Amino acid sequence: MYCGDETGAFIGDIGSHTARFGYGGEDCPKVVVPSAVYKHSPDENNYVGSSQGNQQPGGKKRGSKRGKFTAPVSLMNVPPHGCFSSEGDDEENCDVGFIPIYQSMNSNNNQTKQAGQDSCDGDGVIQDIDAWASLWEYSFSALTARGKSKHTVGYKKVEQSLDGPIDHPLLAVDSSSRIISTNLQEKQKALMLEMLFEKLSAPAAYIAPSAMLSSFANGRQTSLVVDVGHTGSRVTPVVDGYLLHSGSCKSGRGGMWLGDVQRGVLEGCWKRNGSDSVVNKWNGWKGAPPCQHDGVIPRYILQSKIEKLKANELEHLKKSPFHSMAVHEVMYEMMTSTSLQSIGISSDTSTPFVGYGSSENNDDVDMEDKNDDDEDAEDDGPSYVLPDGTKIDLSQRVGKDLCRLPQLLLSEDLPSLIQPQTSNANDYASNMLPLHKLVHRSLSQILDADLRKELASNIILTGSASLTPGLDKSLSIELGKILPASYKHKVISSKSTVENRYGAWIGGSILSSLGSFQQLWLSKKEYEENGAVLGLQRFNNN
Repeated sequence: MYCGDETGAFIGDIGSHTARFGYGGEDCPKVVVPSAVYKHSPDENNYVGSSQGNQQPGGKKRGSKRGKFTAPVSLMNVPPHGCFSSEGDDEENCDVGFIPIYQSMNSNNNQTKQAGQDSCDGDGVIQDIDAWASLWEYSFSALTARGKSKHTVGYKKVEQSLDGPIDHPLLAVDSSSRIISTNLQEKQKALMLEMLFEKLSAPAAYIAPSAMLSSFANGRQTSLVVDVGHTGSRVTPVVDGYLLHSGSCKSGRGGMWLGDVQRGVLEGCWKRNGSDSVVNKWNGWKGAPPCQHDGVIPRYILQSKIEKLKANELEHLKKSPFHSMAVHEVMYEMMTSTSLQSIGISSDTSTPFVGYGSSENNDDVDMEDKNDDDEDAEDDGPSYVLPDGTKIDLSQRVGKDLCRLPQLLLSEDLPSLIQPQTSNANDYASNMLPLHKLVHRSLSQILDADLRKELASNIILTGSASLTPGLDKSLSIELGKILPASYKHKVISSKSTVENRYGAWIGGSILSSLGSFQQLWLSKKEYEENGAVLGLQRFNNN
């Protein structure tokens, strides 16, 4: 037991896309970095620090190095030279040292390339626990969590040690999906506890599920949490702070899926799960798709340092998860642009990219749309410019559908360019349910009728992909069509971007500040005496 009135906890929420860190009791995280690390060679001379180029006094690079992993990463710059391991020009021996924390982000994993397999199958499964710990080390360095310098006033600074003790108990957010096996969840939590106590020298620790913390962040102990994240959407019932495993379900529709659709429209082809094979060609543009030849170009390719890479290094870099994440950054920036969101607000209720532009019907475009395109070509209509200067015409029908892209989260039909050429296409469609049907499936698995009504009246919409204006209202309208009339459903969504994006972290900040929570910490002494078994029993929220 680790008790105290004010413990000053340190909160870490490593999500599928970004990792958030900060002190308990604060209203938002102070450190937000991508959920990935660099993997460099053991030779210290090959390590050039973070590509962000942040300098500390004395000319030292600002970053954290644990073994062969370094953090943070920058998706806007070329990875450090020490991340490339190759022998001469042998392409097969070239490797890019870039490791996403979770398996679901490893788009080039052979397992995710299998036909019909969803990219969120490994949602929340950590690839390398040392890479996970290196992000914690960087946050300690960035927020001076080790040592006493954070408590001093003045110009004098105290040197920190990566191996020194830390005075703050650590609260880690568990982002694993409730769909994965219980044995895998317990094994992963045991590894997390081992890292927190033995590698990070935590005096006490606690592991809390993200759905429970998101519910607490919205002031609810009982709710139905709809988390629209990067790798997909998850619906989790929370009853009195406990998760109902039976009612948890997920869908592949999320921020990464929307980015894949957006990229497929711009490039004119659908490459599923980041694979090289083209599943379906698509062209709803007047002429060739704007990014048909070179694809969507991320910002790191526009840097001058790209010329210093060898041909085989650049080729492997474009096939790595680093390139995929960098492209998704460009897609997310375009999707959340205020200019596109303002155009996307319309009375059009049709499903975007459905009914035209497929490989079989490339010429199947309404004459009315063609006339509109001719008229808009004479005038300078609305457009969007990608970082490489490519101009996207938003006056065409396909351009208007790009502005309505987030509506795919609630659409019944899938876009025309998504045509799974597999024997289990029905399974793929069942794993890509829209949000309202996902909520309906979760509620239908709850046996208690009164509990179903209570959960329906406390539907919490959270996640970075839920920041689309009007998504909460659209979800409420769709739920009204499929839920019984006796259910007075209510969708709760914060108007603050920070609260929606960092809901789980904020919930952890609130939880760690409560006096009644302090007795739930697992102390290092308890861990040394009982191992991870006691922690797994204490952190069991099912």
